[in-house]
Amino acid sequence: MGWLEVTLLAGAALVAVALLALLGFTWSVARGLLRPVRKSSERTPADLGLAMEDVRIAGPRGALAAWYLPARNGCTLICLHGIHDHRGQWLEQVARLRERGGYGALLLDFPGHGDSDGGMVTYGVFERDDVAAAVEWLRARGDVDMRGVAVMGYSLGAITATLAAASIPELRALVIESGFADLPHDIGHLFTRFTHLPAFPFASLVVFWGQWMAGVRLGQIRPARVIGKISPRPVLIISDLADELADEPDDGARLYAAAGEPKEFWQVPEAGHINAFWRHPDEWTERVGGFLDQRLLAQLTTRELADEPA
Repeated sequence: MGWLEVTLLAGAALVAVALLALLGFTWSVARGLLRPVRKSSERTPADLGLAMEDVRIAGPRGALAAWYLPARNGCTLICLHGIHDHRGQWLEQVARLRERGGYGALLLDFPGHGDSDGGMVTYGVFERDDVAAAVEWLRARGDVDMRGVAVMGYSLGAITATLAAASIPELRALVIESGFADLPHDIGHLFTRFTHLPAFPFASLVVFWGQWMAGVRLGQIRPARVIGKISPRPVLIISDLADELADEPDDGARLYAAAGEPKEFWQVPEAGHINAFWRHPDEWTERVGGFLDQRLLAQLTTRELADEPA
């Protein structure tokens, strides 16, 4: 065998090794994106003076753990946490809204998180069905005013809340923070930010492997394309401008531009990922509470008056 053949074989072997390394690396990243780290809340509702019921809801992928707080004002908030987190992420915020205006809440653990069954994240595709199961659970109780149900989400929960509100008309209002406008774009953005490697072909391969593992089309998860379907139901978008995960200010601006009226937008300059409440708890409570008062509670009262016989 001559030197040329040896050189060609050596080059082919190096290419094959590099290709295998590339495939293995992107497969590992995709697997990490789909496998949540399960943690349970260290605090309970009782720690914040909330008399919540610990419930199990039959979901499409197994039982969903949740805390339920009956509303005093007729309005119930379905609260959705971020990836690698749990329902306890919403305890302080719900306590504030409860004290301020009497809001009720259903705090849900996604599959693979907290105390729920399951073990895989699908970035809103199957989680949307979990929200639908939660809506049906509220309806079946018989003591929940379904005209006053809203959904609120952080990060993964923001994606899910947006997809759910676009397809479930019983969700009368949407509040999201640190939401992603376009999942393929954001995966590429995150990949480059943390690895300093180009989005193509690396992030494209991550999406490919993720779709293969999860059995869902991650490349089609683009909340900015569906958020407009929620109108005329109201939307509040909170954009954390120091966000280390979402591509801000782009994600928030794209979601707000695509949303229909009525809509509100709050950009928080110094807040990191889902950190607006912890930076400005009083302002967060007044902004979110005021939005819910005006856009959900007031509309519920108006509908009740309209339903009264003349």
